[in-house]
Amino acid sequence: MNHSRVGSCDSPARNQRTRLLHKAVGLTHEQWHYAFTNTFSEEESRALYERYAVPASGRILWNSVLANLQPGHQDIWVNYHNDDRAPLLLLSGELDHLMPPKVQQSNADHYKSNTVTEVKVYPGQPHLMPASPGWEEVTDHALSWALSHAR
Repeated sequence: MNHSRVGSCDSPARNQRTRLLHKAVGLTHEQWHYAFTNTFSEEESRALYERYAVPASGRILWNSVLANLQPGHQDIWVNYHNDDRAPLLLLSGELDHLMPPKVQQSNADHYKSNTVTEVKVYPGQPHLMPASPGWEEVTDHALSWALSHAR
């Protein structure tokens, strides 16, 4: 194979990686609606997008993609055996596309420490639960759970 061709194919990937690592990456409204506000009307979703959507580091996305390919600890590494950590409550909306209940349960199942790890699923809720009807139930439960597990 011609090595110059390999190099030319690598260049766009390298440029994309560089761009993701060093710049903030924003979501389109369509991406935002799917990930965060899929239970909201188009009008409500757009208003929430305009108020809350901010670009985030592309490094997070890139490191997530490479997590299974690069050995060793990375930015997103978690010590699942840490007995000294605080209790952990994972909140999930039943209709969450970004972190659906099955993903949250899988995350909880990874924790092998002797510290409390629980998942609470809220029926009918999207990812952006604090802006959704019924948010008071979510926050009340989270607060009472935190207080009941305080050391």
